Amino acid sequence: MSARILYLDAAAGVSGDMFVGSLIDAGADPQVIRDHISCLGIDGLAVRVTRVQRSGLMGTKFDVIDPETGRNVDEPTAASSGQGHHHGHHGHSHGHAHPHGPGDGHRHGHRHRPHRGLGEVRRIIRTSALPTSVAEDAVAVFELLGRAEAKVHGVDADQVHFHEVGALDAIADIVAAASAFHQLGVDEAWCSPVHVGCGTVRCAHGVLPVPAPATAEILKGVPVYSDGVQGELCTPTGAALVRHFCTGFRAMPPMVVDSVGYGAGTKDFGIPNLLRATLGRVSGAQEPQRATQAG
Repeated sequence: MSARILYLDAAAGVSGDMFVGSLIDAGADPQVIRDHISCLGIDGLAVRVTRVQRSGLMGTKFDVIDPETGRNVDEPTAASSGQGHHHGHHGHSHGHAHPHGPGDGHRHGHRHRPHRGLGEVRRIIRTSALPTSVAEDAVAVFELLGRAEAKVHGVDADQVHFHEVGALDAIADIVAAASAFHQLGVDEAWCSPVHVGCGTVRCAHGVLPVPAPATAEILKGVPVYSDGVQGELCTPTGAALVRHFCTGFRAMPPMVVDSVGYGAGTKDFGIPNLLRATLGRVSGAQEPQRATQAG
């Protein structure tokens, strides 16, 4: 029997919305993803799937909608402009995880919203009506994010909290990614070396180098590169998704291609801002040599 292989080409990096968009474009059903997100029971949590063009190529854009504003959480607003909450090459929010404890001044440059700790996120997912496989993968990705944030900030993982919008964004992206992955019936997933971009990124902790510290922590042991494109091409959520779901990072293995999908980022920086997902089959005689799992 042929193994079902997913190969991700991260030449433009990877973020949560790009990961989900690429799998939808490759064949995952967005309505099943919506149904799974609704299982979480979070009021106002909604997503939108659209077809967009990036540098002349079509792809699928997956957006999480802010329940208070009705806007895409990746879309800068007058209130958030310059505050670092919607930034980087993808315009994808990630600067929402932070240590939350004594002496934390909440210097976030926007009006306060509730925070969700890692423990609460874990509870929401595990007590939901999600299929067990989807829930367990989603929790594992969140814990990977939490451990990375905790390490770079010198706190315990349970002290890492997410701003309300950032938590909703990450929950939707990660649950959707797990849903799409399991829909496609993937036996093995592989990813190219990850393009991380260069320069700096502004977030809740100030101006940070690209890749952001949490991203760099998650990508330890993973082949990465930058070819001079300014901006944050790989977000912490994107890094956690490929680190969790992918067997290894290498050139595309031999396969018979069944479908190809493109997941779009938010911005256009002169290169196709797309994550490509190739879904195919590999016969037993052509099984790729298994790469050593990073880290």
